[in-house]
Amino acid sequence: MKLVTAIISSQKLDEAREALLEIGATGLTISRIFGDAFERHAPRTDDCLFKLEILATERLAGAVVESIIGILGPDADEDARILVFEPQQAVRIRTLESGEEALG
Repeated sequence: MKLVTAIISSQKLDEAREALLEIGATGLTISRIFGDAFERHAPRTDDCLFKLEILATERLAGAVVESIIGILGPDADEDARILVFEPQQAVRIRTLESGEEALG
């Protein structure tokens, strides 16, 4: 299993969310980013950033990355990033399912 994290602008959020749902990436968490450590003034208000976190199977992770790259394209905001991590474990608390069974 993989945890795909993407930092994108608010202008691309709806398009990214729809594209991810189309490919079957349903485990999606969205968080708003209010600034970064390098800002010495108030955070930008014209176009905020969002962090998408998608917990996906090995097979789906590649499609998630390709989908996000396809949406952002070469005109991506300079702050746009995609990071892929490999979690050690996932547990669905209610059913105690673990591993990839906890993703579905």
